[in-house]
Amino acid sequence: MDFLTISELFLMLCLIVYMLANVKIAARRTIGSALAGVAGFTIALAIVLTMVSSLTGIDFCRDIAFAILILSPVGTIAVSYVLGGGDL
Repeated sequence: MDFLTISELFLMLCLIVYMLANVKIAARRTIGSALAGVAGFTIALAIVLTMVSSLTGIDFCRDIAFAILILSPVGTIAVSYVLGGGDL
């Protein structure tokens, strides 16, 4: 393995830790925290999926990441509202 592949794998590991931290932030009871946590989680997930696509050659991971980035504002608002104590 070359240095670029090792650094991409390390970045993916760091992003997974960042995603776990965002889950903890999203679990707080305020709507602002939930909104920030879910938004950070979706962005990190899209980046991880794009990196998986570039490392493995699986093309549909990039399509899923693009769909997550397009649809994440709607989902972020809905999840933050529910986590803040509201009902859909």
